[in-house]
Amino acid sequence: MLQNEFEERTKLSVTTDEFNGINALYIACGDDIDKDVFCKLYLSFEGRLELLHRIEREHQRMKDALDEHKTMLKEADEIRSDVATAVLEISSMEDCCSHIRKELEKTAWWLVGTVEVIKRKVKRGIAFTPVEIEYIVENLK
Repeated sequence: MLQNEFEERTKLSVTTDEFNGINALYIACGDDIDKDVFCKLYLSFEGRLELLHRIEREHQRMKDALDEHKTMLKEADEIRSDVATAVLEISSMEDCCSHIRKELEKTAWWLVGTVEVIKRKVKRGIAFTPVEIEYIVENLK
């Protein structure tokens, strides 16, 4: 909402700083509040309490959405890690063709990075490539 829109709706004259605070309050109420409704509520004490309750509900909704996204991100990281481990296991099988092995290891590097690939190979006793050996030697200094 613009300052002149607020002033026209409420018949109040506010400074830029005051309007910045009012607009922050308006934005914090969420997308589902109409400008006219906000201005009407703003004009009374009870209305301001209602605005605060709206902000509290919007805050809780956003917090719940953030928690859900964090959970989904954690699950995605676990899946990515499991896939990288499986890819490395498959690439270490004796009957795996060398060009397929290289592609699988590239996929593992893409999924978890060089350090994690090396850690997983150490844990599983999988042989290192010459590039990995060079990386280990360079980084053990």
